[in-house]
Amino acid sequence: MSITVPEWLLKRFAAVYAKPPHYEASYYGPINMFLTVYFPAGYHYLVKPQARLRQPSSPGERVSIDSNGQEVGTRNDDGNPDFLVSIGSSELSNDVPLLIYEVKREDSGDTEAAQQMDRYINWAMQYLSVLLPHASRKIWAVLVTGSKSDIYMMEQGSSIIKITYGLDTTGTQIRGILQHIRDE
Repeated sequence: MSITVPEWLLKRFAAVYAKPPHYEASYYGPINMFLTVYFPAGYHYLVKPQARLRQPSSPGERVSIDSNGQEVGTRNDDGNPDFLVSIGSSELSNDVPLLIYEVKREDSGDTEAAQQMDRYINWAMQYLSVLLPHASRKIWAVLVTGSKSDIYMMEQGSSIIKITYGLDTTGTQIRGILQHIRDE
């Protein structure tokens, strides 16, 4: 099924691109709507703003049980990507991370943002290996920097692959990739 993004939402993005906001949080509302168009609750998707990506526990470290029922470390340096799209369920312990969406202002440093994405993707993949130890796993990630986006992907047993970069954040290419992620 082909997804259609409402015209008003695309115009809203165009207005934001024409006059970039000072705070990256100004992108959150439109991006949340964009993600929920592709990943609606009726199809068991859950778009989580500011979801915490908890790291696996280390020996001797304080531990906690997260919302998925997994033992995780209690650290101050856990990641909070701007959005985490999961395959959701009615049970707290069965959400499966699928897509990380991180937003940066246009004047953000590329190196820092790329390192942050690497951490988020690796943590999500570690988490998936605990949640689904015998299943094939894949994590997708999108780094939005103003009107441009970079796409990353990591499959079980491989390293992070930057699939493409500099895509129009709401253009036909990224919409096709989101459609592909949804349909996988």
